[in-house]
Amino acid sequence: MYKKFLVIVLMSVFSISLYAQQSDNEDGTYTNPVIWADFPDNDVIRVGDTYYMVATSMYFFPGVPLLQSKDLVNWTYAANVVQRFKQHLFYDLKGGNRYGKGQWASSIRYHNGKFYILFLTLDEGGFLCTASKAEGPWEIRKLVRPYYDAGLFFDDDGRIYIVHGYSKLSVTAVDANLAPLSRDSIIFDKVQRPGLEGSHVYKKDGYYYIYATYGGGDGYQVCLRSKSIYGPYEEKIVLKDDMNLYGKGVHQGALVETPQGEWWSVIFQDRVGVGRVPTLQPVQWVDGWPVVGKDGRAVVTHIKPRTEAVNPVQVLPGSDEFNDDKLGMQWAWNHNPDDSAWSLGKRKGYLRLTTTDIAADLLHARNSLTQRIFGPFSDATAAFDISGMKAGDVAGLAVLQLPYASIGIRATEAAKFIVMEHAGSKVDSIAVGKEPRVFFRASVNTQKNQAYFYYSFDNNTFIPLGDTLNMQFNLKMFTGNRFTLFNYATAQSGGHVDVDWFHLDTRQGPPNLFKASSRIAADRYDDIYSAHVVPGNDGSEPGAQEISHLTAGAWIRFNQVDFDGEYKYLLLRVAPRGGHIHVYLDKDSLNPYATIAVPEQPSLKYMTVSVPVKPLTGRHRLTFAFKGNTPSTARFNWFTFADSNQQAYASPPLVSHIYTADPSAHLFNGKIYIYPSHDTAVQTKESDNGDHFQMADYHIFSMDSIGSKITDHGAALRVQDVPWAAKQLWAPDAAFSKGKYYLYFPAKDKQGVFKIGVATSKQPTGPFVAEKEPIAGSYSIDPCVFKDDDGSFYLYFGGIWGGQLQNWDNNRYDATARLHEKKEVAILPRVAKLSGDMKSFDSAPLTVKITDSTGRLYNEQENDKRFFEAAWMHKYKGKYYFSYSTGDTHNIVYAIGDSPYGPFTYQGVILQPVEGWTNHHSIIQVGDKWYLFYHDTQLSGKTHLRNIKVMELKYNSDGTIQTLSAFK
Repeated sequence: MYKKFLVIVLMSVFSISLYAQQSDNEDGTYTNPVIWADFPDNDVIRVGDTYYMVATSMYFFPGVPLLQSKDLVNWTYAANVVQRFKQHLFYDLKGGNRYGKGQWASSIRYHNGKFYILFLTLDEGGFLCTASKAEGPWEIRKLVRPYYDAGLFFDDDGRIYIVHGYSKLSVTAVDANLAPLSRDSIIFDKVQRPGLEGSHVYKKDGYYYIYATYGGGDGYQVCLRSKSIYGPYEEKIVLKDDMNLYGKGVHQGALVETPQGEWWSVIFQDRVGVGRVPTLQPVQWVDGWPVVGKDGRAVVTHIKPRTEAVNPVQVLPGSDEFNDDKLGMQWAWNHNPDDSAWSLGKRKGYLRLTTTDIAADLLHARNSLTQRIFGPFSDATAAFDISGMKAGDVAGLAVLQLPYASIGIRATEAAKFIVMEHAGSKVDSIAVGKEPRVFFRASVNTQKNQAYFYYSFDNNTFIPLGDTLNMQFNLKMFTGNRFTLFNYATAQSGGHVDVDWFHLDTRQGPPNLFKASSRIAADRYDDIYSAHVVPGNDGSEPGAQEISHLTAGAWIRFNQVDFDGEYKYLLLRVAPRGGHIHVYLDKDSLNPYATIAVPEQPSLKYMTVSVPVKPLTGRHRLTFAFKGNTPSTARFNWFTFADSNQQAYASPPLVSHIYTADPSAHLFNGKIYIYPSHDTAVQTKESDNGDHFQMADYHIFSMDSIGSKITDHGAALRVQDVPWAAKQLWAPDAAFSKGKYYLYFPAKDKQGVFKIGVATSKQPTGPFVAEKEPIAGSYSIDPCVFKDDDGSFYLYFGGIWGGQLQNWDNNRYDATARLHEKKEVAILPRVAKLSGDMKSFDSAPLTVKITDSTGRLYNEQENDKRFFEAAWMHKYKGKYYFSYSTGDTHNIVYAIGDSPYGPFTYQGVILQPVEGWTNHHSIIQVGDKWYLFYHDTQLSGKTHLRNIKVMELKYNSDGTIQTLSAFK
């Protein structure tokens, strides 16, 4: 009940503004398809500065649509070449039908001031249409023989040829009436697979070119060439790509040259329910071959063809108020109409549909008026006056293909009912009452291939009825789904309905413009490199797809993302595969706007990863570039921007009255103590050196058990209490030895160099008294104290970038030192054994080696595994577990060794990325369970204002750690 009410509310605020689909991005580019509607089997020519395109319409008339354009992007109707087809009674739906047949695969040429359109019907033969003007009038005549998928060609020596055939191509010399002058000559039959068809013929630089396709849903385009029209012909694949629709090849179309000498191909792609849609692909001549697309792939968004003049955006019509004395060119009847049974004049401003013959169902009903559905979505709404219906009449709005579905009126002697039908069977109905006027709506999502149906009595509140139509492209009909206005009789003729208007609403404006707050499907990219579109594994809805094969170097791009609000978070839906995705803003390809770590789990289970981002305004180009090892093949479903993190957190913040981070947890005397840093709000500009982390004191917290009340024991140490420190009390740690508690902390000294100090207290909660000097020989940040089973203590430390570890080589400071290059061995953390007084090193710090399974040290570019900061050590079943943060790849990872000094062999990820730029953690045992303490930015959404959390950590039987996520 709640769901239905919600739908009603949403439908009631449906915009009455009506738009039509466009492909022009209004910035010098276009996005395919150039027409997101069923205009297949394209052939295109140029006459002067105007392009003409003919397409297939099968059994819909007026048919054989001819479109025109000045730039190959913006198209308008020039004519419907064939008004009705009189060759057989089946075209009148008398005694049969021509579903799946009729006119197809036309060839258009312009020669000596005349337009020629040649086409075939499987049952009636070949036909030629001619006209001196594209607008007509057109003359049609039957040829003495048919030519299958014909390519008409006027040679420069005055001879005329037709190339035709399926799998086996032939050429036939013909006279001016296109009658054969000789037998067919087979010119090519060494096909790669059955189904070579759709031939169009061109001549360039002494070569004859046959541009043809291996058809089918996975079709691809080839070209044949020869110095003679009769061959022999070479063959080359010139485009084999499914653009952004898995398994649907871009194929069967035409070549055309612009006045500026550019070459292009208008060539279609099967889009399932919406039909076969024309795309525009650039063509480069390489070694005498027309290579289609870019870098072997069909383009999605591309620069428009050059023209002398700037051409305005034009869209094909859809809506009709029925105020004119003729129907708009977008309309076509399902088979030939009975002209006595429809009218635009009997009631001015209305389309009247009157029943004549008795029909069993919609497929047999004459005078069903149709028009194409447009992608990516179309909403069709029609206003019906039903007062003239007779008992047995059925009228309404349908989506027509196999299967079909409709919403409309069924009139009986007693009453009228609104009925939603699916393939002719009633799904749901309600009584109309005495209402003389009703509004029907069909809403189609062409990417999911689904249609939904609604009714209204006031054109304001629309109520859903029935079920969902899962649209198909059934070869028994062989066209895209169409919106259909219908009225047919099942009992008696003479009833009528008056359709006041038909409104078609599709996506407005530039097709590659997405709102940042919408869920933007990854497969709706503008450009792509080294990635694949594959069927989706993250849901079962029709049409689900995703981007896969995201290996190192792969990227996808969205040219226009409109930030209509200053969103704080970027959310991505990814499948765990390892590596990470850099998001680059506009033309900056060096400095990522955001970095998303892809969890490293060999699983198809998806998760939504969220990262905080700097708010943006206006329109921006976003490039998602995958970084990772070659075996990594991340999968990417969608992304969006939001005001807050929309995920469910696995754990709540432990502390909310102040901001806390970097939790070092310990179990002292059976009680849990947490030693975090204390984040504070500052105005300092954010930087890679961490200048915005200006922590000035430490608060210590305790709790009796996991989940119990947590107590803040107040400030235990302040920066002004440390004689040698100037600022930035970053991540601390604590230890207990011989009745005394020790707090280890980093801070910058008066020269701006990070050192590590120590303070002591008789209580675990402080207050702590700092030593006058830092620990001799100490440097960098993030101290971690580990007590081994023999009572020895070790101090692990280090952090690169702002942590200055890169400035310390062989324990000597170099202010000019740099970060390591990508292929250099990564900077390693340090360890030093503490002396008995716990305030000094027993020996000079050593490097902690972290290797792969072969003993190789990681290099800097392996930043999903190399050390960055936040060292922690714990021991489990006799093994030493060294864990740390990878920093800019946002993971907490671990390595295992046999000695507190290492070396340690990398094992995997403990904690996947959290909210916030990086992460910091500690691991302790409480009772028989282990726990991971960490932080994120749930409370603030700001990197420098964090909150500490805890969750249970689990081991596998082999001692490895189960990977955790901060989100449910």
